[in-house]
Amino acid sequence: MIIFVVICVIFVIACTVIQIKVRRETAELEKEAEKYETLITSTKSGEQVETEYTHIEDNKFFVKIPKSFETLDSETINIKYNGDVPSVVFSNEDITINIAINMTENDMSNDEIEEYKNQMEEMSKDSSEILSSNYYEVDNHNVGQIKMMTEAVDTNIYNNIIFFSYNDKLVLINFNCTEELREEWEGVGDFITDSLFFTD
Repeated sequence: MIIFVVICVIFVIACTVIQIKVRRETAELEKEAEKYETLITSTKSGEQVETEYTHIEDNKFFVKIPKSFETLDSETINIKYNGDVPSVVFSNEDITINIAINMTENDMSNDEIEEYKNQMEEMSKDSSEILSSNYYEVDNHNVGQIKMMTEAVDTNIYNNIIFFSYNDKLVLINFNCTEELREEWEGVGDFITDSLFFTD
């Protein structure tokens, strides 16, 4: 009889633990779904920013871009960016807030992303102010993130950069804005970089 009671107690505890775990996982899935479904965010002052999911050519990764942003032409991109020119840049009317997506030809495996993040931090620390860095996973893709302040000709630039491997090539997505707009738009930048997802 005692053994039977013990077995029943263990069974009840096990069921309770499973129920708690299932509820937690369900809540996490609901939260994740809500993140993907939410397309409107706000600047610090409360200005609403409506976004839509965008992907580049036939690539199967997506990120939210403000609907009011325009795609810069190649001439403007070449003037604005020196050296490694992004594949596409979405920008506000004044070109003071940008989302640059760079589909590089640099070989990069999924397993090399963390090492690349560490190298990028090391190379940038003398010329930039590293604000934070992160390393996480999205849909089985390793993602590195570095936030930093860099110097431009007439102002400093706030950069929120995420990077990952896609088809064994390095891809970088950089939300950036002028230092003056950082406080107002930093949260929007987080909303954009956090929206990344993959369909393969």
